[in-house]
Amino acid sequence: MTDISATAGVLPRAAADRAARTRLAYLDGWRGLSIALVLIGHFFPVPGINLGVLGVEFFFVLSGRLMGEILFIERFPLKKFFKRRFSRIYPALLVFVFAAMIGLAGTFIAFKWKAALTALTFTYNYAGIFVNRAGALDHIWSLAIEEHSYVILALISVVVSGRANVVRLLVALSLLAMANGAISYWVLGMDYETSYWRTDVHIASILLSAAICLLKADGRLSAFLRNRHVALAAAAGAVLLFLDPVPTPVHYLLGVPLLALAVNTLDHAGGYLTGLLSSRPMVMLGLWSYSLYLWQQPFYKFVYDRDVTPIPMLAAVFACALASYYIVEKPARGWLNRNW
Repeated sequence: MTDISATAGVLPRAAADRAARTRLAYLDGWRGLSIALVLIGHFFPVPGINLGVLGVEFFFVLSGRLMGEILFIERFPLKKFFKRRFSRIYPALLVFVFAAMIGLAGTFIAFKWKAALTALTFTYNYAGIFVNRAGALDHIWSLAIEEHSYVILALISVVVSGRANVVRLLVALSLLAMANGAISYWVLGMDYETSYWRTDVHIASILLSAAICLLKADGRLSAFLRNRHVALAAAAGAVLLFLDPVPTPVHYLLGVPLLALAVNTLDHAGGYLTGLLSSRPMVMLGLWSYSLYLWQQPFYKFVYDRDVTPIPMLAAVFACALASYYIVEKPARGWLNRNW
């Protein structure tokens, strides 16, 4: 999501370029792992754990880390930041919504115009709970939270001075959001979607990861927590906390902080994990991840609601996603970034 390397100011140019490429490949690998979990969880569900939910949480904590770097460490100009967010997100989303609406006309998951409008205005996570929804758009709840987080973090970067104050605010807001989710689910008896589709609950995943990112950048994250064995244990513990028998609020009260810690501290884990995340298949999955995320939902609905064979549906996901990435997402982003 950003081409700027945190090492560029202290390393010779060639070494900095190599470090930037390695770092970006590694982060794309995280995206690749996240979308792989979503696809496996939707098309080949594993009993006992919802890998789709876990994959979305990986996306959120990775987004928090990247936004922390871009807005508070690199101090990316906000005008350019929002232009780049728009150029990356909106063209592919617009084409997906209208193409899917036309393609699904008359099917059992036919679109609803009001739901499409809320998807395009990033209000689906609330409208899907309280107003109107369409199954083929249900995944847009998470994109809406992501977009809301961009605005909130950008406002914090303008209003709050001093990184220590920023971290305190991010942690405080995260704790309030996590408590809000637990109260909604346990005390008020709301279901998963009514509790955890809301930005005022689920933004904790993004804000907490951004806070850990800043603590690490400022050297205020303890050496114990930065130890690669601890980071690997945190990742493993987070996965266990997302098992089905674990109550939903515990996923977010304990599992998300462990995921956020892992994503922020596993950069130099070395060995098999780093090799896997930096491998070409994972990097390519990461590059395609947004288009895959958009297009998997309608085909997943065919598998889930109509018991259609998953392999052809997954092949269709990749066909549509690759067309979206190479015909819409990548060219539109490049053109807008050059000319806007």
